[in-house]
Amino acid sequence: MISAKTSKMLRGVAILIVIASHYAGWMYVEPVHVTAHDWIMKWGPVGVDIFFLMSGYGLHKSAERGRHTKSNNSGTTFNFVIKRIIGAYIPYLLCVALINTYDGTWKSAIEEGTIREKVISCLMTEGYWYMSVLFTMYIAFIILYRFGGKLKIVLITAAVIGQTYYLYTKGYADFWELSNMAFLIGIYAAAAEDKFRTAMLNPIFKIVLAVISGAGMWYTFSEVLKHGGSRAATAFGWELAFNIFFTLGVLCIAYLIPTWKGLVLTTLGECSLFIYILHTAMFYALVFKFEERGYAFAASVTGFITIAFAVLLGVLYNSLTGILTRRLK
Repeated sequence: MISAKTSKMLRGVAILIVIASHYAGWMYVEPVHVTAHDWIMKWGPVGVDIFFLMSGYGLHKSAERGRHTKSNNSGTTFNFVIKRIIGAYIPYLLCVALINTYDGTWKSAIEEGTIREKVISCLMTEGYWYMSVLFTMYIAFIILYRFGGKLKIVLITAAVIGQTYYLYTKGYADFWELSNMAFLIGIYAAAAEDKFRTAMLNPIFKIVLAVISGAGMWYTFSEVLKHGGSRAATAFGWELAFNIFFTLGVLCIAYLIPTWKGLVLTTLGECSLFIYILHTAMFYALVFKFEERGYAFAASVTGFITIAFAVLLGVLYNSLTGILTRRLK
């Protein structure tokens, strides 16, 4: 079983990869930094895959725990939905509200009489592809898990594949819709644990995991160096295979890592949603204040301030929700 702390640690690694990739991609660079800049840029899809893998795994484990501890399916579904709202949707709304307040979006919308449309746009996660895709999969998952019966995994698979196909045919020929497969692999792993728990304790099984994870990381490293995340639309099938192979490698690593006790990465993982939503706005708000010291320096300082502020906000929010949850119990 992948522990909650190990999952948070992997999310912490993923958010660092995503931030570094984005900030490198958005910056001009001095000639001396071009090689490093181009290499860092290419790792973005890898970070997204880790997020989706852990999301799918955690979603299924959470649903299973609820099913085994509650006799009332309706109550289980309600608690599941509330947990997703508190853990993901409210933090998203909070961060977007802060961003729109800072950049004057609310003020402009009020002056132009478009505040209602702007609020609806925010509620529907327009402009935040990661959140819209994730919430769509959350909704599909709980509906199909609740009412799918013995076919629930088959139906969830069809839904994720269908969404991926829809996004691709709509012209989003980028890397990120392929990360939906990582979400599906996480669900498969969580669903298979109970059936193969005994086999997973076998030393031979752990050797197999180590070989797969090593091969996955080696292949990913070499592919990222050569191609990066996004390739031409004609290479869609090849890119899909790359994402699946990498995700399987990360999954094997997660099973091999003992319960993670590192404070920094687990804290980053706990606050990764806040970091992700805030990082774009904070980049453009801060980076130009430091660019006279060099672009690499500006991006690094901006990244540090972004992470520090988002973690502070995330820790405060998680503490408050933890207190409220305990009192409600």
